[in-house]
Amino acid sequence: MNYNSRRHFRHSSKTSCRPIPIPLEPLKQGEYMDPKERLFLEAAEKGDKHSMIRCLQGPNPVNVNCTNMLGRSAIQIAVDNENIEIVEVLLKQDGVKIGDALLYAIREGVYRIVEMLIDHPSISRSMLGSDWSRTKPSGEESNDYSPDISPVILAAHCNQFEILQLLLTRGANIEKPHELSCSCKKCQEQVHEDSLRHSLLRINTYRALASPAWISLTSSDPILSAFKLSWELEKLALRENEFKDTYMELSDQCKRYACDLLDQCRSSEEVIAVLNKEIESEDDSDYDEDSVDRDDKLTLARLKLALKYEQRQFVAHPHCQQLLTSIWYEGLPGWRKRNGFTKFLMCIGLIVLQPFMAVYYLIFPRSKIGQLLRSPFMKFLYHSASFGVFLSLLVFVSMDVSNQKGRDRLRGPPPSQLEWLIVFWVTGFIWAECKQVWDEGLKAYARQWWNWLDFIMLSLYLAAFSCRISAFFQISSGRFGPENMERNCWPHTDPVLISEGLFALANVFSFARIIYLFQANQHLGPLQISLGCMLIDIAKFLFIFFLVLTSFACGMNQLYWYYGLSENNQSGAFNSLLMSYRTLFWSLFSLTQLKDIKNDEGGQPYTEIIGELMFMIYHAMGIIVLINMLIAMMSNSFQDIENHADREWKFARSKLWMGYFDEGCTLPPPFNLIISPKSVYYFLRSCKAILCHCCRWRRRSSQMRRKSTEGTIKFRASVSPDDNTIFKTSESGKTTNDRPTYNGEPCGVTYQPDTPLYQDVMRRLVSRFIHQWKKQLRQDGVNEDDLLEIKQDISSLRYELREDRKRETQRTVGHMDTLRQDIAHTFRPSPSNSPLLGNSNKLAHTSPNSSMNLSSSLLTPQELEYIRHDIVKTVRHEVREAVRDALSQSREPRNALLPPPPLTMLPPINSELYHTHLYTQL
Repeated sequence: MNYNSRRHFRHSSKTSCRPIPIPLEPLKQGEYMDPKERLFLEAAEKGDKHSMIRCLQGPNPVNVNCTNMLGRSAIQIAVDNENIEIVEVLLKQDGVKIGDALLYAIREGVYRIVEMLIDHPSISRSMLGSDWSRTKPSGEESNDYSPDISPVILAAHCNQFEILQLLLTRGANIEKPHELSCSCKKCQEQVHEDSLRHSLLRINTYRALASPAWISLTSSDPILSAFKLSWELEKLALRENEFKDTYMELSDQCKRYACDLLDQCRSSEEVIAVLNKEIESEDDSDYDEDSVDRDDKLTLARLKLALKYEQRQFVAHPHCQQLLTSIWYEGLPGWRKRNGFTKFLMCIGLIVLQPFMAVYYLIFPRSKIGQLLRSPFMKFLYHSASFGVFLSLLVFVSMDVSNQKGRDRLRGPPPSQLEWLIVFWVTGFIWAECKQVWDEGLKAYARQWWNWLDFIMLSLYLAAFSCRISAFFQISSGRFGPENMERNCWPHTDPVLISEGLFALANVFSFARIIYLFQANQHLGPLQISLGCMLIDIAKFLFIFFLVLTSFACGMNQLYWYYGLSENNQSGAFNSLLMSYRTLFWSLFSLTQLKDIKNDEGGQPYTEIIGELMFMIYHAMGIIVLINMLIAMMSNSFQDIENHADREWKFARSKLWMGYFDEGCTLPPPFNLIISPKSVYYFLRSCKAILCHCCRWRRRSSQMRRKSTEGTIKFRASVSPDDNTIFKTSESGKTTNDRPTYNGEPCGVTYQPDTPLYQDVMRRLVSRFIHQWKKQLRQDGVNEDDLLEIKQDISSLRYELREDRKRETQRTVGHMDTLRQDIAHTFRPSPSNSPLLGNSNKLAHTSPNSSMNLSSSLLTPQELEYIRHDIVKTVRHEVREAVRDALSQSREPRNALLPPPPLTMLPPINSELYHTHLYTQL
């Protein structure tokens, strides 16, 4: 190796031995730590309490708040390892800083450690809530938790029920975030200071508010709180779309919590108590005549609220569906057990008897037949049959019009008999919709898009009837031409033409409305729901398609506009903007040919090339891109519904059923147009209520009209104070253990209307939910953290055993030294040592191996050597036996996790055993 090579090698060696610089320095440099602090922190990590105590004591005690390379103090390490003894030792030290140790304890779920930490004088009540971030010095920030994570928020995030209840009893609270559009001074300052921190604070707060632990412990009505919070989070997901996934996840969490509470119900009474709970109103203290009747009705107000907030999982829950099914088929025992053919024959028979039963109901509405007609299933059957008859009339009218000769020449013809029947049916439909709007309210009515379909259909029929009436009076007056005239000579705005067009559109909507009834079928229902979702996709697609169509229509019209001025132009495909729209739209269906965009006379080749190129690009985008995009969107929507077909169908069916559970609209159109005695009674009662209200009597506002929450199941029930047993109250005042009745017959479900019962039911449900939650946590198995905790416990126990054996060893050595000194002092030759002779005589009589007489003379050196040798031999034998017993005990199965004791360590030896053995040998 030459000189240059050796020089290069030495240079490279020096360069490779240099330490690599760490620019960010995320960790502390361990070599610069105090050795005593390092020993102190290592002892905290290993659970060596005695070594920590020795480091904290002495002339130069270690700083109790020192940190390791990761910036964690000893109390944080001890809390993370769940070592309660070390935490107790550290909390007794002066000036100890708890810091994030409280958050670690909450995360680990150690109730005892959390209680110890919050009882420390440095932790105040305000620090447990929103003031937690103010306790940290400026510039100091935790690496584990953001400043807005307070102890109560973290306990809610982790669903630590016991710890959260402890913090709530100590005064901790979570402030609900303001509205997103809030312009108060505090919100404005937080947004201007740091908008991201403000958004994260809102998310962390909502995550705590949406936790099952927080809702269970702080809400008197957990299901209602979950509904409202879920609805609010869905709105926030639409407004703050940056965090849409987070808000939607929290909303789903609230929905699952409500379903989990409903899943804890064990009887129909508990299910009804949950589903029949109404929202408290300000007028609950008022009393009127209808309040007694309303308390005895199964309103299912909470279920209606779930439908309003679109809680699909809650509505489709088996407990909820079982109750709805029992109410739906009430009054028809054994209906579900019959086969399909028998059900079909029974439905046909009931439909044939519909006119007679309707007349009977008008006369005797409170009879058994009247109660049967008020059942939900019978109302659905008769309303569906009435609509089917209406569709049949539409078909017959179309056939009758086409068969009439000369009708095409008549202007303003009078209505036929079939058309009069259609007018009666439409009037009945309008009256039923008006009653529905009056009962439910305009907002609730407009919330269902099927009601919009009914509104459009009935509006078209009204407009068509109005045009027919206008045409009839115009022709009768004789001022608008003759009555009989060729149709091609009619004015373009003739009322008959407009009426026929509106009537045709109304027929389309009428036959489309029958799809709404498909929701009652488990096979057709999911298809109907998929169709509704596809219509939404089509509306989104048409918006994009209209932009593309407009761009090409404007371009093609600008390119071919001058051909419209030519007399030789025959096609006129793009002469105007409207013609361009029509040509491009129908070209998607291959109804436009390429020759339509060419002009044989006077056409410029360049213009034709550009026109053909634009037409080609339009077809490529419209057919290849946009149409296939629409197909993909519709397929995705169908697949989403198919994945949750059962849930979506049950939710839609429940919405359909709930429309027939309320009172009113018992008779279908056109029988509902007949004024019944019951209607007269309700009218007079409403007039009385209006008069009483005008006289300023204390009447509830709901008395002026019947609420939609009034159910059809009426009964009176009393609750036993001992076991909440339902007793039906008879007219004589006696109570029986009968089940409540529905329309005069035993009801399949029971209902307890008292408010304290609801609170008791909710208390039981929440308690069961908490127990189930804890049981699931225990069944999750052992994870890595549990193994680390076991390892740390074993290490701590090892150090405890080592300290105990060290003390026992020192105590044994002390006993041996004392014994040796006593023996030496005892056998030291002295003429005045008279007690030795007496003791020797006693020992000689007691020793089995002694054959010498010590009563008259002192012991010889040989005898002393023999005694010493015998004592050492005996003590060694006893020590071996004790060591063997200790080793056999350490190998037992219950101590399999403990490390075997070192052989060099001596077990604790009882000093009295050695004295007794020594005296016996002597």
